[in-house]
Amino acid sequence: MIFGKSENNTTLEDVLDSNWRILHKGVGNVRHPFHQAVLTTVEGHKPQLRTVILRGFSEEDRILICHCDARSPKVTQIRENPNVSCLFYHPGKWLQLRLSGTATVHTDDKTAESQWEKVKLPNRINYSTAYPPGSPTENPGSGLADLQRDKASTLLDHPDARKNFAVIVCRFDDLDWLLLKLTGNIRAKFHWEDNRMEASWIIP
Repeated sequence: MIFGKSENNTTLEDVLDSNWRILHKGVGNVRHPFHQAVLTTVEGHKPQLRTVILRGFSEEDRILICHCDARSPKVTQIRENPNVSCLFYHPGKWLQLRLSGTATVHTDDKTAESQWEKVKLPNRINYSTAYPPGSPTENPGSGLADLQRDKASTLLDHPDARKNFAVIVCRFDDLDWLLLKLTGNIRAKFHWEDNRMEASWIIP
């Protein structure tokens, strides 16, 4: 592992450390640009993209966590093809981060239970629609019944919500870091295999 310096004396180690810090900020701050990511899955031979919320991150395990409805198409896509990638972009820093690896879906285990406990009560209602995400409908709408849309206190924790809740855990093996600069863009790539990391500067 070689941590050479860039023209502004930034090392690859500095880049990696800054990535960990900014991803942690994305989890904890709803206004941070890294709170949202584009998750790409594969359906057949076609990529499928959508925006997800970053709910957890661990640099030790190299995992990103997001939540979804267990009936959504991306769950089936991941189970059939676990290869995924996540894209983050920070417009203020002109920073793009791409992470690629494999994902698993959790619905009835300790991971799902621990994440469900973190879902705020008003948000649990979003997992209680009568029909799965992507179902056709005659009129625009959330799919929630009128009383549920009103979020009456007795219906906030709808019994179907937990059943429909799923956790996606993405374990990344590749990280691509790109910093856009008026004086010249800089880019670095990190790859993990058998708990060994290779890092290098690459041409943007």
